[in-house]
Amino acid sequence: MSEPIKNDKLIKQYDLEMGKIFFYENYLVIEVAEGICFDYEKAKTLSLLTNLHFGDQPFGYVSHRINSYSLEATDYMKIKDVFPNMKAFAAVTYNESQKTSIRIENMFYQEGIVSFENIEEAIKWVREKIKNDSSV
Repeated sequence: MSEPIKNDKLIKQYDLEMGKIFFYENYLVIEVAEGICFDYEKAKTLSLLTNLHFGDQPFGYVSHRINSYSLEATDYMKIKDVFPNMKAFAAVTYNESQKTSIRIENMFYQEGIVSFENIEEAIKWVREKIKNDSSV
């Protein structure tokens, strides 16, 4: 992300082999690195960071798909085990191939991934979902 998210304080940024992860108060933005295969093992690594930052608090996940990478769609069936407190999953897509990928991923992730065409709308939606989840 070339610019930080407006109105939200960046708590911590990690630059890892799998990509860049930006942690905010109750959500994260991940930009998976070019050419990476994002699979269950990488999700488990990421879960260590989500546990560190969010503990047992609900959080949102924004996949900012600015790079080309692959993923194991069937691993989405285990996502609740890896991220039990994740209450919102948004993906920012920039082309038809990425939108098609989201449709396939949604076949495996029962909670649903909501696709957006810009990061501001994705974050707005995630914030609202977390706010509504927390007020129940």
